[in-house]
Amino acid sequence: MKRIEKNISKEDSIHLVQSLLEPIDHSENESEHDHHVHKKQDLRKDYKNIALLLFLYFLQGIPLGLTGSLPFILSSRKVSYADQGTFSFAFWPFSLKLLWAPIVDSIYFKKIGRRKSWLIPIQYLIGAFMVLFSGYIKYLLEEKPIEFQSHHDIYGITAIFFFFTFLAATQDIAVDGWALTMLSKYQSF
Repeated sequence: MKRIEKNISKEDSIHLVQSLLEPIDHSENESEHDHHVHKKQDLRKDYKNIALLLFLYFLQGIPLGLTGSLPFILSSRKVSYADQGTFSFAFWPFSLKLLWAPIVDSIYFKKIGRRKSWLIPIQYLIGAFMVLFSGYIKYLLEEKPIEFQSHHDIYGITAIFFFFTFLAATQDIAVDGWALTMLSKYQSF
């Protein structure tokens, strides 16, 4: 074995010996370890929050799925392309939600909370809306007699689903805001 020798100045060797003799400060390592433990505990808390967010996004997707499937139903019932184009207005609330997002973010009941003030009523309205119009949509989709300009009440269907999508878009605003405030700072961007 070859031995490699390096010329070290006398001052460097004194500093090296002094640094070897000084006690090692483990306080920085302990604080890093404690920070890591707290980070894991915060992450465990966030798992429940993430599960809640996934559930709320799933609930929000139900109106979108119903609205998104209606063009296929309209096509199968031989609805004209013009009427299907009219129905596309039902999707506008998601494109225009930035217009009322500041209202959702700024108006709330302090007793209930900023996001829950919107989420709870919106969820009840979506549920009531689905129950209320579940039988009525079938009537609107039925073919009308020839004397009607449109064989289907496309304007009624569009209005109902526009409001339905408006509720889902409002819920999306509240859930997105809640996601940013609910998750830990190191998880949100």
